[in-house]
Order: sequence, then C-alpha cells, then structure tokens
Amino acid sequence: MSETAQKLRSLARRAVVHAIDDSGPQQMLTIEGHAGYPRSKVPVHQQFGFASHVPIDGAVTHVMALGGDEADLTALPPSNPSLAHIGGLAKGESIHYDAVGQAVYLQDGKIVRVIAHSEMAIEIAGTVVLDLTNELATLNVPLKVNGEITATEDIVGKGVSLHDHAHSGVKAGSDQSGPPEV
Repeated sequence: MSETAQKLRSLARRAVVHAIDDSGPQQMLTIEGHAGYPRSKVPVHQQFGFASHVPIDGAVTHVMALGGDEADLTALPPSNPSLAHIGGLAKGESIHYDAVGQAVYLQDGKIVRVIAHSEMAIEIAGTVVLDLTNELATLNVPLKVNGEITATEDIVGKGVSLHDHAHSGVKAGSDQSGPPEV
C-alpha cells in the first residue's frame, strides 16, 4: 500500500526553479523537486498567447509526472512568490505585471490602465507610431482629429505660434491680411 501511495504522491509536486532556458520553441526548466535530485530540460506547459520569464531567485513551479512516469515531466509556468504580488483586484478585474511593477490593468470594465516604469511604445508593423515618456509624447504618423482640440499651452506649427504670431500685410476693415510670420 505504501508503494502505491508514494507513486500517487509523486505524480504532482512543487519544485524550486534553478534555471530557465527560453531560447527555443519551448521554455525549459532546470528544477529540483526533491532535495539533491535536480532535473534539466523539463518543458513548461504555457498557455497560448502568454509567455513570461520569471526572475529565478525565489522561483517555484508545480511539476507533473505524465502517466506516472518520472522520466516524462512537465512543469506549469513558474511563479515567484518572493516578488510583490499586485493584489486588491475587484471581482472580474485582471492585471498583467512584471517584476518592477509595470502593469496593464483591466479595471472595473471601464478603464484600461497602463503603468510603465519609464517609457511606453506602441508599435505597428515594425514601426513605433507612439512613444510616451513622462516628459514627451511623440506621434510618428499623421494625426486626424474629429472634434475640438483644447490646449492649455501655446501650439506651434512650422515655427509659427498659434497664440503669439504677427501677420504680414495687415489691412484695416474687412480686407484680408497676409499669412502669419515666423
């Protein structure tokens, strides 16, 4: 009976992650499920559309012996409980975050909040079309606005201030003045 119980217990277990190889088509782990028994090239079962490379220091995973065969292990995506978990989510909310606190937060069905450490770049077809830092927003494509634009600062286009510009050929009455001067 104890041999059967031991086999059942070894079907799934927690393991410490010692190394991650993310260079190939499938992420592979070097793990230690039992003290003194490291295993290498254990494939990670990752869900389609999401991949991560967890920081190693403190990383753990759950390992399953497929069909009860210790030679055929697969690991769930590793986690790192030693890093701060972003919690406090309301029912139905979700967040995708990294080790330094950057996050994409789907909040309350109303807000998509992006928290970037120093820069956020939006790339389309290999080109960065929008680059945001806390000092500058750079749009690298033409802008079309359907509606009003309100600015709290002056707007300058081709060196001409919208707020403080002079016109050439100023005329009195209803006559047309010349174009703005640079």
